[in-house]
This record gives sequence, C-alpha cells and structure tokens, in this order.
Amino acid sequence: MTTKPLYPYDKRTEKITLPPEIEQEIHQLVQSGRKVEAVQRVLHLTEAGLRISKDYVDVFERENKP
Repeated sequence: MTTKPLYPYDKRTEKITLPPEIEQEIHQLVQSGRKVEAVQRVLHLTEAGLRISKDYVDVFERENKP
C-alpha cells in the first residue's frame, strides 16, 4: 500500500506548490548549508522525483538569496 504525498507534484503544470511554513523550512535548510536535506524534504513531501525536487530547491535558493 502506497501513501499519497502531502503536497503532490502537479505533473500537468509541472509545478511544486508548498505552503509558507514548508518553504520557510526549506529556506532554513538551504541557508544553513543543508541543501541536500532540503532536496530530500521536497522529494519526500511531493514525490516529484529527484531532478524536479533539486531544480525546485535551486530556483528557490536563487530567488531567496539574502
């Protein structure tokens, strides 16, 4: 039996949408040098796949630089 991800990846629009509190968590992971953990978190929450999750974190990091 498989479980549905909390925030499923939308294959039709090719978008990952996460709530603000999760985005804050991703931001904290990236800012503290734990980018791999951020990618793993996105992957776990969305089941979007490794490449898509990594791309999401990369774009997130670029757009949220201090």
